[in-house]
Amino acid sequence: MDKIKNEAAVLFSGGIDSLLAAVELQASFDRLHLVTFEKGYLEFGVKNNLANVERLKKLYGEKRISHVVMDLRELTKRVYKGLWKDFRRYDIETCWCVGCRLAMNAGGLLYALEHNLKGYADGSNREQVPSKENLVGTAENFPSVVDRLKVFAAEHGVEFMTPVYSRGSREQRRARLRELGFEIDYLSLDRSKKIGGMITKDFFRRSQPMCLSGWLIHWRRNLLGKPVQQDEDRVLTYVIQKLENAVRKYLREYFTARGVNLDDLVQRRRNNLLADKR
Repeated sequence: MDKIKNEAAVLFSGGIDSLLAAVELQASFDRLHLVTFEKGYLEFGVKNNLANVERLKKLYGEKRISHVVMDLRELTKRVYKGLWKDFRRYDIETCWCVGCRLAMNAGGLLYALEHNLKGYADGSNREQVPSKENLVGTAENFPSVVDRLKVFAAEHGVEFMTPVYSRGSREQRRARLRELGFEIDYLSLDRSKKIGGMITKDFFRRSQPMCLSGWLIHWRRNLLGKPVQQDEDRVLTYVIQKLENAVRKYLREYFTARGVNLDDLVQRRRNNLLADKR
């Protein structure tokens, strides 16, 4: 196995948080791989973020920034397996939205393993942790969930990074990106997330994919202003279950189909990392 590259993948929607994650990480790595996912579930405009991809290349160099759309449909399907059974145990946001985010996280891990990268990152942030006061909080940002994903990645010899988790307020992140000349998606400027925010003259001015299924899942919040009540322990239980029963099995099958023993690959990565520390 070649020396692990000082490169990282960024799970890249082109929204405020994933965009700023790329900005924050570019100084620490020789190259960033921006990975946008094709999941196949009522998501549109998967290439809407290309304007910001080009802006990143212009700022930091064509050779230091690459972009790929990764087909994640099979892995997402594996995570969603048993969906109706899960509905009876967990809430709908956990089964659909956290499940989707979990599949993307696993996709980032797979990409880092397959391309021999040091790690991968996303736009998780503390400001979006669900609470009674935080109407637009989403459950995948719970600290225990983020920590568990980091542990799972580390078990595979890969670092999962969250560079904007504690990086200021949303307004500060917007301001930083505007200073650098990036486009900010019009829905990211709508704080209410209500239907009125979708009926504007800027509806087709997009800089990130539009997830219609996610908006429908949150219909009570979007139409009635009622947040989904999230329980951190329950969400963490769901994440652990899917990591162990779906993601771990998928990763092993994926590499086996390509003639690679995953255990050997992980051990070589660990030996490689130990050699770097000496």
